[in-house]
Amino acid sequence: MLETVEKKLVGQSVYEQLRTDIMTGQLTPGAKLKLNLLKARYGASVNTLREALMRLVSDGFVRFIDQKGFSVQMVSKDDLYELLELRTMLETTGLEKSMTNSSGLLAWKSEMVAAHYRLSCMEELMLQDERAHVQAWERADRDFHMTMVANCGSHQMIRYHGSIIEQYMRYQLLALQKRPFRGSKSLGEHKELLERIMQGDVPGAIAMLKHHIAQGANNPGS
Repeated sequence: MLETVEKKLVGQSVYEQLRTDIMTGQLTPGAKLKLNLLKARYGASVNTLREALMRLVSDGFVRFIDQKGFSVQMVSKDDLYELLELRTMLETTGLEKSMTNSSGLLAWKSEMVAAHYRLSCMEELMLQDERAHVQAWERADRDFHMTMVANCGSHQMIRYHGSIIEQYMRYQLLALQKRPFRGSKSLGEHKELLERIMQGDVPGAIAMLKHHIAQGANNPGS
């Protein structure tokens, strides 16, 4: 029993390390993921690595081709624009449903406040040192936006939105290597978005969210 639990923990750790290295560009788009090299890099067995890579294939971060093996999923403008369109559609619809769903509304608003507090703290730290805090910021930003759709009442929408925003955030992290964090602009947009949500201003929140996502598509920090 303990051995099984330990294997799961190791597998999860390897998966998270691989995902982080892909998200941040440590494993570059198109790079071949050879199991013997990964074994040395992550100190994991071939079976554990294969399982983690297959999870990443399902998540859209890795591709697998028979006879050629695993490689990091490529990036492209067309893919980014498609992710942008899907994210905007799912996130705005999910937010509207969350705000108009009376069931669990109070608890959801409390979760929104908590998620925003964590994100605002990380944004302040990002203003001081991007490199040191970029991974924690990415998690906080992703959690904030995923929380917005958490009260929509649709498990499928929550699942698909979570998948899309993870892939979208990869582009944001890769872009941070070339352009600086949006800083106070992103912080201000998140604050205004939360205020409109707390006020129950559905049209205002949707408009702010659309603006925020569009700005983040041109500059890192959505």
